[in-house]
Amino acid sequence: MSTAPRSELQTLQKLDQLCRQIARGNYDYTDELFALTCAEDASPSIRELAESFGFMLVQVEARETRLTWLVEELQELKAQLEEANGRLRKENATLSDTVAQLTVAIDRQRFKREVGAITESDYFQNLQRRARSLRERHKAGEPEDRK
Repeated sequence: MSTAPRSELQTLQKLDQLCRQIARGNYDYTDELFALTCAEDASPSIRELAESFGFMLVQVEARETRLTWLVEELQELKAQLEEANGRLRKENATLSDTVAQLTVAIDRQRFKREVGAITESDYFQNLQRRARSLRERHKAGEPEDRK
């Protein structure tokens, strides 16, 4: 009679050790854990405990697999985003160049319009005529005092 409780205690300690090893990431012990689910020398409660722990282990592995897939998907998406970001940087540089060229063209048009408004004014035309007249007198060698 004393052998049954002792065997039960040993099996329970083995289950405890297996679960601790698996919890540390030593998945080599999973076969031993699953063997306890149908061990004839184990009591029904220990077999049920081993089965429950095995079920939890399967769920953990399924989650790890799913997380691995998610990480791979995220890495792929990251690569796609980096590629798209590179394209956007190139497009942005191209657009910046285009904007700079348009700005220069607009500035030139504005400059011509503003200079044209000044040069076409009566005041400027009058100044231009006087300047030509002064140049002509200077070329002729006439002093400005006489005229």
